[in-house]
Amino acid sequence: MKKFILLCGVVLTLSITSCGFSDTTENVKDNQKPVESLRERLFEQIKDHKVISYKQVWKAFKTTDPLPGHADEVFDIYSYNDKNKPPMAYVYKFFTDQCGVYKHEDECYNREHSFPKAWWGGGLGKPMARDLFHIYPTDGFVNNMRANYPYAEVDTTQKGTYKQSTNGSYLGQAENKLIKGKVFEPVDEFKGDLARGYFYLVTAYYDRVKNWSSPMLEGDNFTPWAQEMLLRWHENDPVSDKEKKRNDQITAIQGKSNPFITNPEYVERIWNINQ
Repeated sequence: MKKFILLCGVVLTLSITSCGFSDTTENVKDNQKPVESLRERLFEQIKDHKVISYKQVWKAFKTTDPLPGHADEVFDIYSYNDKNKPPMAYVYKFFTDQCGVYKHEDECYNREHSFPKAWWGGGLGKPMARDLFHIYPTDGFVNNMRANYPYAEVDTTQKGTYKQSTNGSYLGQAENKLIKGKVFEPVDEFKGDLARGYFYLVTAYYDRVKNWSSPMLEGDNFTPWAQEMLLRWHENDPVSDKEKKRNDQITAIQGKSNPFITNPEYVERIWNINQ
């Protein structure tokens, strides 16, 4: 039998063979060049979603973020947790309670970019500013308290060094001393949701990430501490029914789903460097 020489990814004869690649690539088939990474392939699938107007985000919340069993009330991740299920300390009515001026919690809700606008240079004309997979209706006062601070775990060992919202979200110095400045920590119930929103963003806008500026980003990916934390949040807070329903509603509006909700195992394949 005639022998053929194969260099990984380069076929030197007409014989068709395959060669193994890393966990984030597939095998070479039919004399093709090595395929792209999983993140790049997902980018190609979800990059051309429908972009709604910023004004339409208000209307979208009515279908993406209603309280279970309370269709006219807002599911606010900065005031809700599993310990204060409806009726809660306060709830908002869709449209009626939009911000607005506020001086404290329990006055109005607005549109929270969980990935702050400033990190991509601001501007509501960009598709990221209107992508529902990372925008949530939240209490205006707590949204303002969070500001542009990154998500991380807050050091609560010393009283008087942090602030706390009604539902237990924190603003203060990070437990991780590698992180400088203040950070914002949402409640455990939504950490996985927010992490999967971040995984979606750096994938859906893969071609832009390298131009963004954030304490959670490095080049076109996450900083090591952010990657470790978001992966842990993803693992500790698996996809819930609430998140699945929200994904379905956003998919109906934007035409593309969040692949890290429909296929949570993709997170491990892309970002778990210990595999």
